[in-house]
Amino acid sequence: MDRRRFLKQTGIITAGTLLVPSFLRANGLLNGFERNGKRLVIIQLSGGNDGLNTVVPYGIDAYHQNRNSLAYQLSEILKVNEKFGLHPALKGFYDLQQKGHLSIINSVGYPNPNRSHFRSMDIWHTGSDANEYWSSGWLGRYLDKNCNHAYEAIEFSGELSLAMKGEHQAGIAISNPNAFYKTMNSEFFQQMTKPKSKNEELNYVYRIFNDTRNSAEYIYDQYRLKENRSDYANHNFGQQLKKIATLIKSDIRTPVFYASLGGFDTHVNQKNSQNRLLGQLDSGFSDFINDLSKEGLMKDTTVLIFSEFGRRLKENASRGTDHGAANALFIIDSDLSSNAHSLNNIDLDNLEKGDPKFQVDFRSIYQELLSHRLKVDAKAVLGKTFDGIGLFA
Repeated sequence: MDRRRFLKQTGIITAGTLLVPSFLRANGLLNGFERNGKRLVIIQLSGGNDGLNTVVPYGIDAYHQNRNSLAYQLSEILKVNEKFGLHPALKGFYDLQQKGHLSIINSVGYPNPNRSHFRSMDIWHTGSDANEYWSSGWLGRYLDKNCNHAYEAIEFSGELSLAMKGEHQAGIAISNPNAFYKTMNSEFFQQMTKPKSKNEELNYVYRIFNDTRNSAEYIYDQYRLKENRSDYANHNFGQQLKKIATLIKSDIRTPVFYASLGGFDTHVNQKNSQNRLLGQLDSGFSDFINDLSKEGLMKDTTVLIFSEFGRRLKENASRGTDHGAANALFIIDSDLSSNAHSLNNIDLDNLEKGDPKFQVDFRSIYQELLSHRLKVDAKAVLGKTFDGIGLFA
């Protein structure tokens, strides 16, 4: 039995506490870390956010012709240029765009798009082609090739995303650093000592527990270093970002953070639900930006915001939208190039099964983030080279 299956079947490591196969080297918890580039914060909008009502193509007739009840008018949106504007709930994002710190990239996707939530998210998480099934995520492979410890990629979630799982390394999923530390230092774990056993798998499990306890203590100690008194929106997404900001302000040795906001599967009465969700995204993220900016930490931070697919151009009979393909995504960075500010065009007349076609491969964006922000060999992580899009100065 391989070690991953052994850990799964024993049920010792549970979702919400830790989901790692192995993550620490024998030469000490903090050895070997060096962040050469910026830290990367990834925000996943789960459920397939409607990009056409997030980055609104108000200047294109086909948008209005296909969305009788859902289309936004110029008077309602935050105008970016003569063709596009942002959803009215995204005031903080609009402010970033006006300052030159927000890149809006339209028509992002991949060839032969899949409209299943689970399959499309797997493709985005792994960086595979649509006809490939990979077991490791793009950030997990980054960890495999460049990192030593699980705390170098932290996700605030009850379950670790496939994106964060490598073949040999993986990130760590926690809901709360304090609870994580208390769990790993509970009476049950404290009574466990290194067994004198010839059973390799048993020794492996005990080693994982000892390493996990060390990692839990490190994250807990960093989290307590600096009290974060900044006000954040009182919803789960905002509190996720506050915990990430608290760790960043502690100067934790973590180059990758991951958070998510769900509920974007808007088949029915979309306007109200998307408005509420984008309001949470904007309020939580604006608090996060303001918090880090006060201490000059945004200059070392890049943010990617994505969803697994967009929605159909034509609204459905329930005043919602159905699963689509290409989508808009956001990059936030203080050192964007002039290329990053030119909105990619979107073709609403030449559709693929009712969906706007992709013009930018999402892996081109991963390539830019790996090469220019995490400062690693992107081809070694992604397996091949993609077209460059020149996001960063």
